[in-house]
Amino acid sequence: MKSVQCHMHETGASEAESRAYIQGIIGVAWDDLNMEKKSCRLHQGFLEAAANLGRVAQCVYQYGDGHGCPDKAKTVNHVRSLLVHPLPLN
Repeated sequence: MKSVQCHMHETGASEAESRAYIQGIIGVAWDDLNMEKKSCRLHQGFLEAAANLGRVAQCVYQYGDGHGCPDKAKTVNHVRSLLVHPLPLN
């Protein structure tokens, strides 16, 4: 939410416009990361780790991290569903 608020403050845009702008930036960043993975000479394990770090960060901060707006955070529910109450595979 902070990036949306910063964009709103800096440009005078509405919350909806700022959200769309930030989502666009995130989409471009993922496209760049995926293209770099294909053309980079670094070890594949390093590239996967870097991509996974980005995925984790997006998952944690996409719906709130529990620090800025604890009442709207979904991170705790995501962790619980993954580790405490996972879906059975059978």
